[in-house]
Amino acid sequence: MKRFGKVLAFLLVLVIAVSITACDSSKDSEPTNQDSQSSNENNESTKLGTIDGKDPETGLPMLADRNNPITFKVFLGSPGQAPAKDNPVIKKITELTGVTIDFEFLVGDLSQKVGVMIAGEDYPDAINVDDAQKFIEAGAYIPLDDKLPNYPNLNDLYSPFKEDLTAKYGKTYILELYNVYTPELAPPIFDNGGAGFFMQKDVIAESGYKVPRTLDDYFGMIEAYAAKHPTVDGVKTRGFEILCDGWRDFCLRNPAQHLLGDGNNGDATIDYETNTAYFYQITDTAKNYYKKLNEEYHKGIIIPDTFTQSYDQYLSRISSGAVLGMFDQRWNFADGENALKADEKWNRTYVSLPITNPGVKDGYLDAPNGHITGINGIGITKNCKDTDRLLEFYDYLLNREVQDYLQWGVEGKDWVKAGENDKVLTEERRVLNYDTAKARDLTGVTLWNYSPKRQGRYPDGAPCGPGDSVAEYKASQSDYDKGFLEALKIDYPAQLLSEPVKRPAYYPIWAMAIEEGKGAAGAAQTAMIDVCRKYYPKLIMCDPGEYDSLWNEFVSAFNAANPQPYLDEINKQIKERLGQN
Repeated sequence: MKRFGKVLAFLLVLVIAVSITACDSSKDSEPTNQDSQSSNENNESTKLGTIDGKDPETGLPMLADRNNPITFKVFLGSPGQAPAKDNPVIKKITELTGVTIDFEFLVGDLSQKVGVMIAGEDYPDAINVDDAQKFIEAGAYIPLDDKLPNYPNLNDLYSPFKEDLTAKYGKTYILELYNVYTPELAPPIFDNGGAGFFMQKDVIAESGYKVPRTLDDYFGMIEAYAAKHPTVDGVKTRGFEILCDGWRDFCLRNPAQHLLGDGNNGDATIDYETNTAYFYQITDTAKNYYKKLNEEYHKGIIIPDTFTQSYDQYLSRISSGAVLGMFDQRWNFADGENALKADEKWNRTYVSLPITNPGVKDGYLDAPNGHITGINGIGITKNCKDTDRLLEFYDYLLNREVQDYLQWGVEGKDWVKAGENDKVLTEERRVLNYDTAKARDLTGVTLWNYSPKRQGRYPDGAPCGPGDSVAEYKASQSDYDKGFLEALKIDYPAQLLSEPVKRPAYYPIWAMAIEEGKGAAGAAQTAMIDVCRKYYPKLIMCDPGEYDSLWNEFVSAFNAANPQPYLDEINKQIKERLGQN
């Protein structure tokens, strides 16, 4: 999205847990039909991927079979909009390869959509959803182990991560989409692209550039700013937003683990000294967090409709510049923030802050650990009309000059050289990227985002994309942001946080093969989440005098939901990854 994200680039780097209940079978059983191949895959002598010269217009390589057109449908498990049919970048890629990708974005409920696909075996050519296991266990995806070595770019990208890709089922079913790089090729971390407590820059500037580190500091600054500025550009100031729309309610449910100093683990946290999972939801930290939100609610910093707003409304409010703070993942609110950038409202954009319990070191940033999730990517289905042709296409996209075309654009028009092996975008292209609709319809961002990709750095040190480039980061800074960072005595916003943490191989918990709603562990996870969704808004909005009794009621309901099988499964998988079983 996510991941993703991710993250996307999120970007979608980050993966999100979604409740899908349409798959059957135990996780410990071997999936059925895993070795099914599409009917047209038995002509192994066909030579695919042959480069047949260069395109005279762009200099990009051309595939020999480009005059044999084919269309692949790829289902994406999140809402969105496909690029315009006349997108010039995607049209050029189709011209050079003969391949058209028909993106089908989610409409409606994901659980229902997945259930219908599995029940009728009505699969598109490829699928990208957060959790691949339900399709693997239904026999929808084909194993790719014997095929990937035939595609040098794909093999180069994924072979270092074979252990992660085969960890659960012993075979490779997924082409992971995000953060597929070894530690030595990792990009610099300029900012927190994941989870955190975010604050509008103007709040920090007006405080005299104080950096809050506790909830009291954080909300104290928001309260002071909101009191002085009841409106922003004519819009009522909203002190702290809490997105609760569907699966995006991690903004409501997950903050307590970060106050404890953990990273983005999901529905449990870890005692790293013992490598044992436990529930943060019923800790004193969680109790104190929601009690603090209760206080802020009664002060008017949290507005009641935050609990019922849609995702689009949330983004609209962020883009208004009136939201002072929120807990979120940056990729999740990036479209709203990009609108602020497009309007040059730099003081209304956000930074991530090191908010934790007093005396606790924050753990918001992850250092590369040489592992990937193994579940966040594309699976090719047994219904794919030509698996080799699709793999050929993905292999083609991984050519360096094609990646440059998708991410950077055309030299001279979209970017120029900087130093020996860096690039910077032109100002026109940079502004275009801030406009979500224009970027979708005029650049290769959608195709790049939902295909295997290069991220980080190439072996010669050159950045793969604009988000990986030191030169581009510096060139993209507004005068306001340069002054803001100088006042804080830092070079990058990430320096407000502690150094990135190198996580163990089993991290994060959300990437473990546990399907919500299925089996004892999945059912326990779903029941536990449902209790949290029911009680957290009540705790935030209740009469302060009733908070303690309502908290006790919540803890009783949480325990009555019998979440232990979920915790047991997590700890089992931790031991497996550590080689202790």
